[in-house]
Amino acid sequence: MVKNTKSKRNITLIAALAAVSVLSACGNNNSGGNAAGSSTDGNAAGSAGEQVTLRLFSNLPDRKSGQGLAEQMVIDNYTKENPNVKIELETLAEEPFKNKLKAYMASNEALDITMVHGGAELNTLVQAGYVKELDPAEYEGETYNFLPGVYKSFTFNDKLYGLPRNSDYEVIYYNKKIFADNGVNVPTTYAELLDAAKQFRAKGIEPMSVNGKDLWSFAAFFQDLVIRVSGDQSLTLDAVDQKKSFTTDESFITAAKLLGEARDAKLFQESFMTADYGASQNLFTQGRAAMWYMGSWEAGMATNESLSEDFRNNVAVLKFPVVDGGKGKDTDLLAWNGGGYSLVSSSKHPEEAKKFFDYLMRADQWAKTVWDTGAAVPAQKYELTGSESGLQQQLTEVLTGATTTAGSLGLDYGTPKFKDDGQNAFGKFFAGGSTPEELLAELQKAAESQ
Repeated sequence: MVKNTKSKRNITLIAALAAVSVLSACGNNNSGGNAAGSSTDGNAAGSAGEQVTLRLFSNLPDRKSGQGLAEQMVIDNYTKENPNVKIELETLAEEPFKNKLKAYMASNEALDITMVHGGAELNTLVQAGYVKELDPAEYEGETYNFLPGVYKSFTFNDKLYGLPRNSDYEVIYYNKKIFADNGVNVPTTYAELLDAAKQFRAKGIEPMSVNGKDLWSFAAFFQDLVIRVSGDQSLTLDAVDQKKSFTTDESFITAAKLLGEARDAKLFQESFMTADYGASQNLFTQGRAAMWYMGSWEAGMATNESLSEDFRNNVAVLKFPVVDGGKGKDTDLLAWNGGGYSLVSSSKHPEEAKKFFDYLMRADQWAKTVWDTGAAVPAQKYELTGSESGLQQQLTEVLTGATTTAGSLGLDYGTPKFKDDGQNAFGKFFAGGSTPEELLAELQKAAESQ
């Protein structure tokens, strides 16, 4: 199997977090390189060239808010500077996107650039030869300003195959008004979280929304519990590597039982196993669930005018609660660099595709745009402008206050087969009612057979 090199695996983003902290305190630093809309690196050279149509495949179908708006703004910047280039965009929601990308890979479809998920999913594309190797030296310096350590999920056998677009980390979004109106305290411990679930259930309110159909959120939730119980960010990754055992380590056993308590307390919404990403998000943003377990990439909810003003004024961030008696702290953050972009090997316009790819990843394009629009937390240095939404400020505090980070989702740390088997194990646990011990046995089997 092709995996990230072992020497790079005991990952911390502490250096990266420190870099963000420094920039946050120094708003006059010119971390964004050239101003947006400027022409550098020869990108304007194509303006007088022959007409070229590039194909970009994205998982951001909403082009009017959030990251989809940011992506569109960069595309518009580029085509304005390069009128001979047309960007033909295809977008699908998360899970349909993943399935169609697999189909494109199988047929060697001639895309030019595609969004990719780092780790196991990108590993599949790499093994198929569908994406191009990149030279990391080309992306050093202030033009790009990538934070230290962010290439890990995009590197296989010491070769780089994509660039990350965000700093991703799991949080719990919650609706302040729903909590206040129902007299429920915002939980700081796991026991308080489950008690809050019971209180909301008694009032006919869905406690927490989750995209159960997609399965990966269950694995992240479990990894959060393992971190809170053990205080060890590497434990799950070590178990995937078979240096630890899912079935015999006491922290896994405790965490699995706590996961079972969430199931028994009906923490998640009714029919959560059939809810995909969009359905789980709608439940929360429409004020029909008090909480949503999701990642930092949803910062744009606070500025999305298609959502109600009441919701935008009340959405807030909650750290994953600590576990009573656990060794983990609420500053131990499940953080990684998950999504990004890759160049496709079968591109019909490789030179023009590389020009646009480089432009897209410049610090003054994706990173600046996504931060200025409040859409997400970039994987590149960014400045606090003073105009951030409250949600952005809270997410920044969570990131800069982190004392340890995981560096990878456990699911993405192994092979694609481990990811499939691991997700299915969590699906059986929640839909089929398997025991915590049976869940751990399934995860151990997945680790041993990858």
